Amino acid sequence: MNWKQLSVILRPTYDGPYSWLIIAGIARITLLIVLVIGIYLIAPPAGLHQLLLGIYAAAFVCSAWYLRVLWRDQVTPPLLTWTQLLVDFGIVATTISLTNELESHFTFLLVIVILEAGILLGLNQGFVFATFASAFMLTIFLRTQSTDIDLVGHWYNFLIQCIAFYFTAFISGYWNQRVNRMKQFQREILDNMNSGFLITDTKGTVVGLNKAGCAILGYEESKAIGSKVNEVFCPKDGEESPVCTALRHGKDFNRYEFTVLTRRQDTRLLGMSTNHLTDLRNNPTGLIVSFSDLTELAELRQHLQQQDRLAVIGELTAGLAHEVRNPVASIRSSMEEVQKSIENPKMVQRLANIAVRESNHLNEIVTGFLDFARDPSRRYREVDVAAVAGEVAEFLRRKYEDQSDVVVEFHVNEQMQSYIAMGDMTQLRQVFINLGQNAIEAMEMDGLLQISMRKLKTKGPIEIRFDDEGPGIAPDKITRIFDPFYTEKASGVGMGLAICQRIITTHNGTIQAATRPEKGTTMLVRLPAVASERESES
Repeated sequence: MNWKQLSVILRPTYDGPYSWLIIAGIARITLLIVLVIGIYLIAPPAGLHQLLLGIYAAAFVCSAWYLRVLWRDQVTPPLLTWTQLLVDFGIVATTISLTNELESHFTFLLVIVILEAGILLGLNQGFVFATFASAFMLTIFLRTQSTDIDLVGHWYNFLIQCIAFYFTAFISGYWNQRVNRMKQFQREILDNMNSGFLITDTKGTVVGLNKAGCAILGYEESKAIGSKVNEVFCPKDGEESPVCTALRHGKDFNRYEFTVLTRRQDTRLLGMSTNHLTDLRNNPTGLIVSFSDLTELAELRQHLQQQDRLAVIGELTAGLAHEVRNPVASIRSSMEEVQKSIENPKMVQRLANIAVRESNHLNEIVTGFLDFARDPSRRYREVDVAAVAGEVAEFLRRKYEDQSDVVVEFHVNEQMQSYIAMGDMTQLRQVFINLGQNAIEAMEMDGLLQISMRKLKTKGPIEIRFDDEGPGIAPDKITRIFDPFYTEKASGVGMGLAICQRIITTHNGTIQAATRPEKGTTMLVRLPAVASERESES
């Protein structure tokens, strides 16, 4: 057996809360004090008091040192643990030897030492101390045999004690073994996962980091454990780590993305989720953080967006060529007729009007194409979506005030605290105006347009609805209305809803169309909300 194999056997296998070890250490010191009192009450032979007191003093120093190391380092040093257990066994054996041996009141302490060995060291080590205890009791039994004692009862008591010793070693060691196997199994699962997992205590100290997490963060597990989480999970800009924020506020993050500075001094985009850990009494014990490296995925996503944009522009170019051909043909025909009818002023005027009309239509087509093709994302700011929707409702009322059959209503759920979203106010106003005008035109200037806002949850998305009383949209056309240059209007370009969808998409929102069960169409816009201070505290 080499030193490495011996160190594995000698290494403590306890993997439970260190608070239990500290409590056990305090109990050990208390028991030493009780033993001292008991020795004086039992009054062993003269001259032995000083010997026992010296032994107890040495044990007291060893126990105090053991507690100090536990409190400072939160680890169980193998040498110190073995020393503590051997000292405990020596104290108990000496006490039993000096206090009437077989009839000693302190024989039960051997069971406690064996129990301690099984929990701290493991199953095999527990059997070792059970063997020590059995051998010690055997020497006492052999030394105290005489003709005036019952040999059968004498050896029966010895057998019962040995069984108790080994049974205690088995129970404590088996419990230790099962717990460690379960923890090792959990550890193997975590180490074989592609995502990183980091575990902290309530003070933000790292207590666990799997292999994938070490690879992502550039840390060795031995160096990460015991460090502050703000050092291991260090944001790029030197801000507070979101893990510390989650611990301080007692809230969890879900699919949160942020840039971290690794130990290799490079930056990585991480996606993380946190979950608080609690004990049986629901008291917080720490935090587990699952995270993955999104750096390559973000680069791929950006590349695909660029490719998708080029593909869309190519498709739009083909549609633009088709749409431009008709007005250009009309303008060309008008100009050719002008040359032939130069002496007829009325005909020239009519043909000029056609050319101007088609030129305007051509300008609308090009403008719509440019609005769609350019990137609508800008430097977004917080926007009160309810205020924008209210302004649009008032704008539509003024625009169609001459149409007495057009009614525009605006409803907002005032119970919600805020309707704040990150975005561009001008772009959102453009979307709402376009949706409102489309709805009124679909009703042929006769009907009710309801613009309403709500949140399904306190921190859920903002929902804006445009409900009209028009004819609705056929099921086979509802999936096409957002396609560029698709329109059912006699004089339309077909770019309005395509531009609306592009703007809402860049705001990380969605826009959908649906036919209402009774009559009309619903255009539903959802935008991610920004939580207000009151909502964040709730």
